[in-house]
Formats: sequence, C-alpha cells, structure tokens
Amino acid sequence: MNKQIFILLTLVFWFCSLFPAFAQSIAQTHPTPAPAASIQAAQTASLKAPQQVYVGFYINKMVNLDLKLNTYWFDFYMWFRWQGDLDPADTYEFMNGFEKWGQTIVSETEEQRILADGSKYREYHIEMQFHNPFHFQPYPLDIQTLRISIEDKSHNAQTLQYVPDTENTKYNPELFIPGWQVDQQKIWTSTHKYNTNFGLANATQESYSHLNYDLEITRSPRHLHLFKLFLPVVIILIMVLVIFFIPISFFESRVEISITGLLSLIALQMVLNETLPPVGYLTLTDKVYNFSYFVVMCALIETVWVYFSFKRDEITSRRIDRAAVLFMITMIPILFGLLFTVFRG
Repeated sequence: MNKQIFILLTLVFWFCSLFPAFAQSIAQTHPTPAPAASIQAAQTASLKAPQQVYVGFYINKMVNLDLKLNTYWFDFYMWFRWQGDLDPADTYEFMNGFEKWGQTIVSETEEQRILADGSKYREYHIEMQFHNPFHFQPYPLDIQTLRISIEDKSHNAQTLQYVPDTENTKYNPELFIPGWQVDQQKIWTSTHKYNTNFGLANATQESYSHLNYDLEITRSPRHLHLFKLFLPVVIILIMVLVIFFIPISFFESRVEISITGLLSLIALQMVLNETLPPVGYLTLTDKVYNFSYFVVMCALIETVWVYFSFKRDEITSRRIDRAAVLFMITMIPILFGLLFTVFRG
C-alpha cells in the first residue's frame, strides 16, 4: 500500500513540474486572438490618409507676355491651409518657373498662423516669370493658357496631397493685358509620376501631388485682329480677280498684276511670321495665305490658257474669262468660310 502511494505521489509531482512548459508550448502554438479594436487600429495606421493641403491663388497682375519665348510674368498671392505636422510651405516648388534668379517671394508672416478652426496657414506674395507652351493652330483666333504649376519636392502623393481652394481663388477684375482679355480661370490637381528612381538603389518610382492654376486668355477684340491681318489679303485677291476683266490683248499687264499680288502676299506672310515663334504645324493664317497663293496661281494659269485660246477664237477666250471670274467669286468666299470653321485647326 505504501508503495502504491509513493508511486502516485511521484506521478503527481512529475506532472506538476512539466505542466508550465506544456502550457507555454500550447500558448505559442495557438496564440490568443488580438482584440478587434487592436486590429482596426493597426489597419488604420497602415492605411493612413495623406495630409491634405488647400492651395489658392489671387492674381494681381500679368506683364511681359512674350509669344515667341512662351513666357509671362505674374504678380500674385499664394496661400497654404492645412492640418497636420508637415509644413508644405517649406517644401513646395514651382515646376514651370523661368529664369528663377529673378523671382521675388515674400512671406506675409514670418511664422505659420493658427486659424480659429485649428488649421495652419501661410501666405506668400510672389513675382515670377513662368513658361508654358503656347498653341497657335487657330491663330489669330487662338486661346492661350497662362499656367502656374507647383509640386511638393519632399513628400510623395501617399504623404501629402494638394487640394484646390476653388472658392477663394480669384484674379484682379482690373487685370489688363494689352490685346487680350481674360476668359476664365481654372485650378486643378493631378498626380505626377516620375519614371525613374533618381539613381537610388532599391528605391521605387514615386508619384507626387501636382497642382495647376490656369488663366485662359483670348485676343480682344477678335474682329479687329481679323481685320488687321486679312484685309490686305482680301484687297490683293480682289486686285488679282480684276485681271479677268482686262482684255487678253494686255497679256503682259495681267501677268504683272498677278505676280505683284503673289509677291505682296509672300511679304505680308514673312512680316506676320516674325511675330510668332517657329512651329511645326500650319496655323489658320498659314492656311489662308496658302489658299491665296493657290488663287493667284489659278489666275496665272487661266491667263495663259486664255492667251492661247485668243489666238484661235476670241469669243471662246472671253467666255473662259467670264466663267473663271464667276467661279472665283463663288468659290473663294465658300472656301474661306470652310477655313474658319471646318479646317480652323
């Protein structure tokens, strides 16, 4: 009996000594589930939304619009409003600045202001030259965009995002641009992805928040620009059409008038091209001048045709002249209308 009790006590002692290690092994194999609140907090931390920064502009004036260089000077105010630890006023960068050595940036306050709602605020008064490619396909009926582009140079789009302050972004109602008028303004954002890791090993290609302010302008008054540019063309074409009423016996005079008209058109176009930068496409004005060259060429061909017909049959030559002038008077306005509508570009 004493032997059985001794064996029983030994088993109990052995079990008690091994139980803590066994319990620890079970706990490691089957860990206790984390509370739902802890899981949600971890997910929130990993998916933290980027800091939003409201950006607005007030355009005070615009000077030195250079169509050949695609540049312009802006005098404007820019502000940042945000909630968060990152200060966007320290890391923003103008992406389309031109000759930045001449820029002037004055902070309206030395330190960031705290607004009533707890937001932080910084404002700048800036004078700077910008560059944005102009498009001249419909010249002189073109609409040009004067753009200001900013981007954060230190924080990617997952950390900081610009938000347009559309409600408060304005331009001076007395803004004056000689020969132009302001049509509308637009402020919008996009994401700019750089297709490089900038030479950093193990770095990924990153995207950055990109904000644009566009001021769209058109030539004013448009009818005056059309009148100044195309009135000489119309006068030259009328002068060329007059040759159809000159008897073919004055063949040399008809040819001289046509050649004079052609040379005048070439000179006018050369003077006009001096005001525009070299472009790799045809503008509306180029199309009008090329069509005018074609009209003068047709007039010269018709003159030669009538000259040889006159030697055989004088009546037939006069009929050709009348048919040619009627065709020209009818088709030229129609083709000009197509150039300014369908083929405007």
